[in-house]
Amino acid sequence: MSDQASNPNTIVSDRKRFLRFFIPSVLGLMLFLMPVTRNGELTVMLGLYVDWMILNYNDLLMRIVVWITVFSAILGGYCLIFKPKWKENRPLLYAMAETTPIWFLLRAAGASIGIMVLFEIGPEILRLEDTGFVMFNDIGIGFFLIVIPGCFLMPLLTEYGAMDFIGVMAAPLFKRAFNLPGRSAVDAISSFVSSSLVGIMLTSQQYQRNRYTGREAVAIVTNFSVVSVPFALVIATVSGIGDVFFLWYFASMIACVACAIITVRIPPISRIPDIYKDGTVSNNNEDTNQHQNIILRGVDIAMKTADNAPPVKRSAKLATHMSMEQLFAVLGPSLALGTMTTILAFHSPVGELIGTPISWIISLFNVENAKYIAPGFVFGFLDQFIPAVIASNIEGDVMRFVLAGLSMCQIIFMSETGVIILRCGLPIKFSQLLQIFIIRTLIVIPILLIFALIIF
Repeated sequence: MSDQASNPNTIVSDRKRFLRFFIPSVLGLMLFLMPVTRNGELTVMLGLYVDWMILNYNDLLMRIVVWITVFSAILGGYCLIFKPKWKENRPLLYAMAETTPIWFLLRAAGASIGIMVLFEIGPEILRLEDTGFVMFNDIGIGFFLIVIPGCFLMPLLTEYGAMDFIGVMAAPLFKRAFNLPGRSAVDAISSFVSSSLVGIMLTSQQYQRNRYTGREAVAIVTNFSVVSVPFALVIATVSGIGDVFFLWYFASMIACVACAIITVRIPPISRIPDIYKDGTVSNNNEDTNQHQNIILRGVDIAMKTADNAPPVKRSAKLATHMSMEQLFAVLGPSLALGTMTTILAFHSPVGELIGTPISWIISLFNVENAKYIAPGFVFGFLDQFIPAVIASNIEGDVMRFVLAGLSMCQIIFMSETGVIILRCGLPIKFSQLLQIFIIRTLIVIPILLIFALIIF
């Protein structure tokens, strides 16, 4: 037992160390996690900034997003063809340009669609309001606005002890229920209140710095990167179930918790090695000593983390590297996949064909328009908007409730979170992501259906 953890006077008297932990941590919690009300709607400070930027600079932001995808494709093509030795000499350029042939094609597709949307040229189906335009104008701008401040401000949560303090408080619960370290509670809260993108970046950063093992990081991003509270309100409104929002949100959270409890204990997650990024093996030694005062222990561990926080210059350099890598490696492929998904779902017979087996199943429950509803269960893997959009166009309250819940609970969708998970260096493959998505869907549907039948 350390002297600091057992003697309250030591902590109080060491004001500099305490304030070095306390001030940045509180600021980070306020920026990312503290709910604020604006015009009667719940959001966070980061959400206020995003809304203000969109309100005042939407056209400019659209152009920025498009040109980022274009430069991303150019850099990726140059890297593939000429193979410059940037990894050691120019690591930032390397992070922005490094790609594979498949990912380059997605970058090129994103850039091409962006040019068509911006200049209103090319096939109309690629730039309709419910295809390319909505992806670039809504998803692309939102992604751009969240990534940069998220990367630069995240150290307030990760480097000054906030995660460690909350981790000590939550360790017993998270260890027993999810077989995860307590600090993962911060990732979960970041996603619930702020953004699933923030939660994924937070976890990826912690994995890169050997705070999580590969298994822990994958378990967290595939179970706790739930869409934020503000977006949950949007889903409920679009789906036409706003009048039962709190019951629906409660049901969705129950379904997510059930998924987390189950999926972390079965393949493929359970088979991912408990090894840190540097190759060392986890010894599961997170402090859970119940004989110490839990608050004093949390403050003690948090102050030790704050003592080792990197200098501001180094932190800014890492944030620049991470934000540019996300924007150039992820943005174009995400928007290309999202556009193709909306075309398949809304403007082709593919959605109906793929959803046929599911439509047979749900038709057994006397659900009307089963063929129209079924794609919502499948295309959520490609884009999270699809289930909610389909829900907005059907009559039955039960199916609207379930489809809206899928937008919340499926978590893995390739137009954004799936691409980010695959590109942020975590030890997981596309096939494993697909398996986890199917398992989550099978767990979530009956839970949401039971709640819907009780409520309606």
